[in-house]
Amino acid sequence: MIERRSFVTGLIAAAAMPAHAAEHAMTPAERLEAMVRLRGDTAGGLTFGWLDAVRSTVIDGDIQPFCRLMAASVSRFERRGDLFEATTLEVAYYVDPKTGAPFQKFRFPGATHDVEVPAYRTGPSKVRFGIDLSEWEEIDRSGPGQVSPAFAPTKASVHLERSVGIPTIDKGKIFLRSDEYGRVYADKSKPPVVFYREWLIWEGQADAVLHSRASSIPSTHSYSALSSWRPWMQMGDIKGHTAENGHGAKVASPADFPEELRALISSRDPDVLKNPARALG
Repeated sequence: MIERRSFVTGLIAAAAMPAHAAEHAMTPAERLEAMVRLRGDTAGGLTFGWLDAVRSTVIDGDIQPFCRLMAASVSRFERRGDLFEATTLEVAYYVDPKTGAPFQKFRFPGATHDVEVPAYRTGPSKVRFGIDLSEWEEIDRSGPGQVSPAFAPTKASVHLERSVGIPTIDKGKIFLRSDEYGRVYADKSKPPVVFYREWLIWEGQADAVLHSRASSIPSTHSYSALSSWRPWMQMGDIKGHTAENGHGAKVASPADFPEELRALISSRDPDVLKNPARALG
């Protein structure tokens, strides 16, 4: 357990420094706890997040937006020694950026036919967070509630790297970066069949981090990611990937999700709104 007095004292010192000097004020353990307070709740309470992003295809230098990605999550964080473990449920919807209607079919650049756009729901699943975590796991996601084979193999070896960056404090706000890099291997002797890399910058009130004992701090975040083609895209030998950027926030309850997102969840995954604790398990 991080000693609260030393944590707060360090952050007060950071507030008095130029933004670039804040790196000297927090230990790695303190940075991890600050990230979890911004992203979730160190006391184990349910937290909710939403994301609104644009996803584009990237093929031979040609970048074409193809969908608006709207997503929501329910999470519970628990301390596990020097790490935190999160139980998370995620839902996401691919919608037409012009009309807001969920895509049923889509033809990707260079493809010869339309493909079905599947529903995305994964979890509840457990993931661990550390200041600089690198680990392998063998997965079998053939059971209920796991990711569909339309998105990734159900049985594979997965290499996950997660890290928390150095914070900056500027004009009363604290900014803290977290990165995630995942590679999925059907055969470890060959290149990954799926990869993704996400970058998030969490933003909250520095005063809340510095002077409150709150286990959860209101936050917003910016988001960017790169991802390989997923199986459902049926891109075959077309070389390329997707790129995403967007923004989102942590909120107190599903009632605080943006109205458009709530409508999508209500029609596709109503249990997430009606009883999120039961949905998370």
